[in-house]
Amino acid sequence: MKKYLTGLTIGLLIFGTIGIACAATVDLKNWKAESYPAVAGFGAGSWAVSMDGSNVFQSVNGQPTFFYSDFNAFGTLAKGKINVSNDSDDDYIGFALGFQPNNTTTSAANYLLIDWKRGNQYFDFDAPSSTPGSEAKAGLAVSRVTGIPTADEFWGHTNFDSDSGGGLEEIARAKTLGSTGWAYDTGYKFAFDFGPANLDVYVNDSLELSIVGSFSNGRLGFYNFSQSSVTYSAFTIESGTHPDPDSVPEPATMLLLGLGLAGLEGVRRKFKA
Repeated sequence: MKKYLTGLTIGLLIFGTIGIACAATVDLKNWKAESYPAVAGFGAGSWAVSMDGSNVFQSVNGQPTFFYSDFNAFGTLAKGKINVSNDSDDDYIGFALGFQPNNTTTSAANYLLIDWKRGNQYFDFDAPSSTPGSEAKAGLAVSRVTGIPTADEFWGHTNFDSDSGGGLEEIARAKTLGSTGWAYDTGYKFAFDFGPANLDVYVNDSLELSIVGSFSNGRLGFYNFSQSSVTYSAFTIESGTHPDPDSVPEPATMLLLGLGLAGLEGVRRKFKA
């Protein structure tokens, strides 16, 4: 009996190590920036990565801009922090999931946008945004982005009939932050558990958004619109609870799994004996 307990403990420790081995610190030096075409007074974003790759600072009050990962997000749990320095502005900060390189210039774009506005505000952007102005609502929401929306459509989470190039469809607003804006000089912890049919978004460890549907795989992206002085930091990635059916386990994980199964098989034989 003593040998059985010892063997079982070793087997459980091996299995417990698998999840830990999959967690990794994200190096932002490998990420890339991409912005939608400029409109009057609103240029491209500027993303400055720290020397150690642990954080990035976006400094421009400009057009919708993204800083996207070098990995796809299906099947992952991504965690990190966001903070806005006090610059007296009150516009959009946030994230994208399922974003693909060149999505800002292709009619085939189809990704999820999680954005957070500090205050309610109507605005009408100038050329080349030819659509009517729209009302941006304070709070955290998730929308589906398709095609190439205008700045007005990003601003109001809408799809104008006069614009056939794309638009936004707001899917849900956050449970407790749906009409509450972000605060200056305040660190917020975000976590994204993303899969082909599910997205769960946590803010400061509280589940704020949980949606189901049919989603496209793609990159994790940081997002700003008309908002400067935003820092993203301390991001990690690990296996999520909504796996990608097309993914292949990493060799190291498979090796650990094999060792764990072999250990448990040996325990089973000793116990039977």
